[in-house]
Amino acid sequence: MSALIQRDKVLSILDSNIAGLSKLYKECFLAMGRGAMLIYASNVIDGGFPSKYDYRKKEEILDLFDVPHSHAELEEMIDKYDYKNEGIMTLITSYSNATFFVTVKLK
Repeated sequence: MSALIQRDKVLSILDSNIAGLSKLYKECFLAMGRGAMLIYASNVIDGGFPSKYDYRKKEEILDLFDVPHSHAELEEMIDKYDYKNEGIMTLITSYSNATFFVTVKLK
């Protein structure tokens, strides 16, 4: 399965439970501050759902990326998102570990 197909499948699965995902983002933000969910596509496709353990504080998530462009892009997204209405997701596919940075609109 290609990275784009995995991405789209995961986003579709998560969108079907956006209320639960929104609640999780809000709880994690209140507990830890600005950050992002680190989601592995295969976990969601196999029936898993993100938990508070998938949320990383800004510094923790940025430490995972050493490519300057990716690091800068993700840092800007984290610094600028509206935590009341949005969440940031770092989605890693099993196809070449392709990574997508996604802004999630919360309910």
